[in-house]
Amino acid sequence: MPATPSNLTSLDFFEIKESIKSYLRTRPEFTDYDFEGSSAAYLIDTLAYNTYYSAFTANMSMNEAFLESATVRDNVVRIAKQINYTPRSIKAAKACVRITAQAAVLPGAQSYPDSITIKKGDVFISEINGETFTYALTRDTQATVDQTTGLATFSQLIIYQGNFVTFNYTVDDTAKANYVIPAEGVDTELLTVSVKPNEQSAEIDEYSLSSNVTALTATSRVYFLEETEDLRYKVIFGDGVLGRKLIDNEFIVLEYITTDGPKANGANKFSFIGQAVDVTGRAVLPSQMSLATIDSSQSGEERESALSVKFRAPRAFSTQNRAVTENDYAHIVQDIYPQAAAVTAYGGEKLSPPEYGKVFIAVRSKSGVNLNTTTKKRIQNQLLAYSMASIQPVVVDPRIFYLSPKIYPSFDGNSTTRSANELASAILKSVDKFNSQNRDDRFSGRLEMSKFNSMIDSADNAIAGTTTQMTIGQNLDQFTFGNVFTQCLDFGNVLTDPSSLGGGEGADCDPKFSSVKSGSFYATGYTEEVADLIAAGEAAGSLTTQQQSSGLEAAVFNGTLVESQTLVPVNLRDDGKGNLLMVTNRNEKEVILSSSVGTVDYATGKVCAGPLNIADTPDSTTRVPIVVLPDGDGLTIPPGVDPTLFDPKVYPVDYITNPSNVSGFDPYNFGGWNYGGGTINTINYPIDAFTYPEIDSCF
Repeated sequence: MPATPSNLTSLDFFEIKESIKSYLRTRPEFTDYDFEGSSAAYLIDTLAYNTYYSAFTANMSMNEAFLESATVRDNVVRIAKQINYTPRSIKAAKACVRITAQAAVLPGAQSYPDSITIKKGDVFISEINGETFTYALTRDTQATVDQTTGLATFSQLIIYQGNFVTFNYTVDDTAKANYVIPAEGVDTELLTVSVKPNEQSAEIDEYSLSSNVTALTATSRVYFLEETEDLRYKVIFGDGVLGRKLIDNEFIVLEYITTDGPKANGANKFSFIGQAVDVTGRAVLPSQMSLATIDSSQSGEERESALSVKFRAPRAFSTQNRAVTENDYAHIVQDIYPQAAAVTAYGGEKLSPPEYGKVFIAVRSKSGVNLNTTTKKRIQNQLLAYSMASIQPVVVDPRIFYLSPKIYPSFDGNSTTRSANELASAILKSVDKFNSQNRDDRFSGRLEMSKFNSMIDSADNAIAGTTTQMTIGQNLDQFTFGNVFTQCLDFGNVLTDPSSLGGGEGADCDPKFSSVKSGSFYATGYTEEVADLIAAGEAAGSLTTQQQSSGLEAAVFNGTLVESQTLVPVNLRDDGKGNLLMVTNRNEKEVILSSSVGTVDYATGKVCAGPLNIADTPDSTTRVPIVVLPDGDGLTIPPGVDPTLFDPKVYPVDYITNPSNVSGFDPYNFGGWNYGGGTINTINYPIDAFTYPEIDSCF
């Protein structure tokens, strides 16, 4: 009996060929046959090719039947459709402008018209790198005319890049309904679907996109949307059970914008080309209109990729139009607010102190700015339709951790043509790339220093190894000048405890370094005269119990012991034992002005500053930066915290010319790390407050 062919799973041509030969050699007719030297070799090649292509086709066909392994976009979209997921369309870039229009006096009267209207359609143009882009309004926009000046102000006019298009269908019961939007590059978020009894009718009903079939009735004016094979979208109406069914000869009006997506991001100068009229129908000329840009063109995006569909479709299916878990809230917010770059949700029970019955949703927008109050309330109201009755969703701004890395790469100067400065520039580019690539996945994660240092090492083959000191910064910002306050900052990580490392020559000596430092500010009452008194041993840390009871420190704190208006710049630092000190420098010597201005919990990372009375800051902002040195080889990112790399510093050392390596942490050296005899501070006093994102935005 002949042998059974083997290696049936192979997809390699040569393996298939050898399998055929091996099978033929089991036949007595071909025992000693020279396949390579005969014409049979061509026949075997043909059989192998045919088998190879058949196996490949079968394998790929099966792969394309499953969402995880599918590679062709059309197939990915079809599978996603089965779990009710519609890929996101291309997104039009949007801008915000302010327009002031001068109305003309009404004929035969001494008054101005009541209002001016800018008609929907293509209304603005802008130019980016020599390419012209059109911007459109999706609806007529009206502004009231000031009867004193005749001015009408459109304070926040949102315009979208693209061309405004209207397309119509007439319902025909005798034909299969196939209402396809006949254009690529359509932003479906800006799609308006309306239905009229007939083409001539003035009566019109606007339909809304259905998001939850459980709430639909036979009369619901809704439509459904799905992507077709040619990157176009099809509008589907109800069947009389889930949504209203259209009647024969009804007239469908589709209004949409065809856009160039991200190509139009960045435009900031616009020219009006639209139509503006007053209530009498008189045109308002462009020369009678002034225009100012509030927000430049932004948020344009390409359509959702196949890879994104494969990731998001199963997670959308698991949500099932309800918000129960934290992940449900995060996913739903990404759907109802597409401008979100990243979203994290966390229960109020995780806060300190806990807030039960609430779920907090931190949203970082793609523009980098905080959401305005109106947008937050809108998202919260939309979430109520999904959340459990007893749970209150609260949209908040992310709390920012400013991560400041000091990077110490050791490199072989003989293996690179770059100078130390050029190497530092290359490393900074790598840091910037690391920051941007990980921006959408940083909430509630962890930053491992080993991965960060590996990224630095890959910047140049000459780098042999890297040591990075990462500090965390936040702002004291809950105060007003001249008023007493206390504010606690939670850094969410174990801090380096100076007392655990000892100090001086004996175990009982004070630690010689600090893990917490602040930027400079001016404290009420701490003038040059008071600082000199304290430096001379007359007050503060040198006070006896009797002297303290005399009220000298209280007088200083309350500002009653003031002989001049010249305040000294002061800083906060910890004493290594869990207390915050207020210090200054007089005659190149540190002076402790107060030893009781806050506490530090090294185990939890909580720093409480106060009571304090701040009179002013160097930049006159109510922000004072606090920087801490965490313990360990990684940083935990607490719920609702957005880690931002801030002001990285690079100190390359050529170990060929300077063979000294980075020493271990020296608890007796206030400066911290040493390189070849040079001193680098463990934590520099931050000079300016950490910057906040601008919030003056229409979005």
